[in-house]
Amino acid sequence: KNMEIRTNLMEENCNAATVASSTPVKVSLTPIKDQLKYFYNHTGGDNWSNNSGWMNDTLHYCKWYGLACNDNRDITGINLRNNSLAGHFNFIDLDFPWLTTLDLAENKLSGIVSIGFAMFLRRLEYIDISENGLSGCADLTFSSSMLHANFSNNNFTCASFKRYNPAYKTLRVLDLSHNSIKQDASHIFRNAPLNLEELILSHNNIRGGLPEPFPILENIRRLDVSFNTVSGPLPDFTRSTPRIREIDLSHQTKTKIGGLTGTISPDFSRLQDLLVLNLAFNKLTSFPSDIGALQKLKLLDLSSNSLSQTIPSELGKLNALEILNLSNNALTQLIPESFDNFVEEDYTSIFLGGNLKLLDPAPLVLCFLSDFDFAQDNKKCPPERSALKDFYESAKGQEWTIDTLWLDSYASHCFWHGVDCSSSNETVRLNLKNNGLSGTLSTTIGDLPMLQELDLSDNDIKGFVPLEIGQLSRLVSLRLSYNELTGTMPNDFFSNLTKLKLIQLHSNRIRGTITNLEWTEEKWEEKDHLLILTSYDSSFITDCGNPSDFEKSLKCENCTMCCNAQGNCYPNKDTDIQKTRIKNYTNFSLVYFASFVGVTLIVVLVLSAFNRHKDRHLPGTSIRQLSVKDQKYALGALGADSVYQFFMGKSCCGWSIAIATVAFQLGMLLIFVNAAEFDLSSDKVDLKYTWRCPRDQIECDDKSDLDWRGWIVFAVLMGTHLLKDIINGSKMTILSSKQRHPPRDRLRFFCGGFLLSSVALFTMYVSIIYNMAIATSNTELIMNSVIILFITDTDEQVFDVLMVLNSRWVTAMSRKKNDDKRDDEMGNGGSLQELRDQNFQLLDEVRELRNENAKLKGEMSELKNVITSVRQEMTQINKRVGQEDTSKWESDENEEKIPY
Repeated sequence: KNMEIRTNLMEENCNAATVASSTPVKVSLTPIKDQLKYFYNHTGGDNWSNNSGWMNDTLHYCKWYGLACNDNRDITGINLRNNSLAGHFNFIDLDFPWLTTLDLAENKLSGIVSIGFAMFLRRLEYIDISENGLSGCADLTFSSSMLHANFSNNNFTCASFKRYNPAYKTLRVLDLSHNSIKQDASHIFRNAPLNLEELILSHNNIRGGLPEPFPILENIRRLDVSFNTVSGPLPDFTRSTPRIREIDLSHQTKTKIGGLTGTISPDFSRLQDLLVLNLAFNKLTSFPSDIGALQKLKLLDLSSNSLSQTIPSELGKLNALEILNLSNNALTQLIPESFDNFVEEDYTSIFLGGNLKLLDPAPLVLCFLSDFDFAQDNKKCPPERSALKDFYESAKGQEWTIDTLWLDSYASHCFWHGVDCSSSNETVRLNLKNNGLSGTLSTTIGDLPMLQELDLSDNDIKGFVPLEIGQLSRLVSLRLSYNELTGTMPNDFFSNLTKLKLIQLHSNRIRGTITNLEWTEEKWEEKDHLLILTSYDSSFITDCGNPSDFEKSLKCENCTMCCNAQGNCYPNKDTDIQKTRIKNYTNFSLVYFASFVGVTLIVVLVLSAFNRHKDRHLPGTSIRQLSVKDQKYALGALGADSVYQFFMGKSCCGWSIAIATVAFQLGMLLIFVNAAEFDLSSDKVDLKYTWRCPRDQIECDDKSDLDWRGWIVFAVLMGTHLLKDIINGSKMTILSSKQRHPPRDRLRFFCGGFLLSSVALFTMYVSIIYNMAIATSNTELIMNSVIILFITDTDEQVFDVLMVLNSRWVTAMSRKKNDDKRDDEMGNGGSLQELRDQNFQLLDEVRELRNENAKLKGEMSELKNVITSVRQEMTQINKRVGQEDTSKWESDENEEKIPY
């Protein structure tokens, strides 16, 4: 092979000499401007992208584009990169002894690099002729001062190092990448300049194995032989390249014969300056755990090999590592937990894909590495486990009372405390009530799409309720009660939670309005298998009661239970009256009075028609006696010591006092009605919140001590105090239907009776609803009833006050006093009532005399008929006896006639 290479080199040199002999030879004494013009013409200067100043005899060449000079106007640098230079490079001869930099990269130069190209460039240190079309064998040591040579991206087929050239010892950086070099790897490295710091041979066709032992290159920092067909084992770099920082021998398997084999020596751990180790796309079978000692290592790429071992946990010690690529191998067992260390700084990229024998799952913390290729793998990194990990950290899990297995690197989240899963390992229940949770709720809770029960009650969670909870469409039970949650509930928070059967949000600091949630008892009765709640009243609880911690309490029309800032609760359901579509007790009171008036009037009219027919045959004396009796009963029913008696009098002042007293009684009762209103959103009612929803149970309990015994006492108390007024008032109303009374008296009976009974009935109604609202024990029930009953005595108290102020004036307004006064005016010591009685007696006697007279008339008519018959008989007798006797009888008859 060496003979073949030498033959090729001789042929190329001969060709170069032939071409040179046919062109003018430039000597060192040629003027600089002429050389530049020659260079310009042979590289197509007229077509350059920028030829400013060139070929201008009036302008000094130091000002021509791309040229740099020193103070003596010696050319020190030529930079014509990417300037569309074209032509054969072998025509170029330069005689610039002070030139140190030559950059002709990214142009269209072709041909070979001639031997005489840099004959007079003794000070040239930097040359870049990359990205052209140059070919042949690259002579890399043509300048005695060469430090940096970039011949990449050309068509060179070999590389030549001349040991006798001074540049062999001065060259530091050599880039021959992206060429067509087909030499043996061992030949290149054995002839490589000794002081090289960077050697880049990537993307060529270098073949064969690396020399062993590897040549000593003590100063080399970077070795890149990637994308070739090198084969065989890895040499020991630790002795020959102790300061190396980058080793890239990747991608040697582009042909079947290429690829490094065997194992990586543990001695690699001695390369303490190593930053990059890229051995990807080879045929290596194992690597040592000692690599974990390379504390400066930033890239470790062993992908696409044949590694069949467990991943050493020592790799987790590579604190400076930025890229770890072990993908597409046959690695086994679990990913080491030590890889969690890479997450702390979160600048490491880890690639482990393609290792089909790796066990599930990956370490929990590793799944949160932003650039981990298994992060989206549902088996290696279950998304629900990651979501629960975020939830744990957001809720300060390290302070929880019980956190068994939480954040365990390999344990399934289904075994974490408080987590229950379905058969497909999907989280369906999260129950962490009374577990010392604090902090805030993580939005990742929305990444549990199959969650059906969420119970975080009785903790110390702060912040807002995540909107993501509103996306858990399968949620059946939601308990966030007894926390420190704040904020406003969005209007559409519950719009997607159509399966909810239990919501408990009380004892928080949530504001706003809860809407868009259909909540009915019929829907709730369609219970889910997870729901153990038995009471509908406890199914939807919020802080919608009063008093509230805020100016306006939470509004929730569909809530079944409202709690206040004191921790007391009350069912939010319609009262019996509201079920009749009457809005409140006040409206019902108006309906009550209207109905009572209507019913009373109907009864009075019906009875009036009946009594008109019944009383028409009664004697006047009896009617009057009954009327007098009714008057006395009415006065007794209304009370001799009550202002109600003024209704039986004719005094306008008395009527005004009586009506004012009734209005005052009704007004006071209406105050109790308003206080008893069932409005949980108002702080102006006296409603007692008697329910408690304990922290340790789902069901709420009614803590009221009121029972049936209290209501029996209440009924007795109401009956003994009000039943008499109800009966008396009803009777007086009935008396107003009697036709035997004058219209004015009937009006007095109706008004007095109606108001007496209606006030009594209304008092009983108010007592019932008020005690239902505030009474929490039997004693409170009785006390409240006594207070309200005191209102019914207001009429008597007013009468007593009036009597104290002016008893004669009060007496003058009463009905009895007015009648006595009229009796005195009549004189003869008789009362008006007695005269009326005598008058009626006389009328009765006249009526009796008329009846007797009628009877006498009947008897006289019968007697006349008898006499007529006698006369007829006597006539017949006279005819027989004689005419004399007949005349005698006629005279006697005239004498005996009875006057009519």
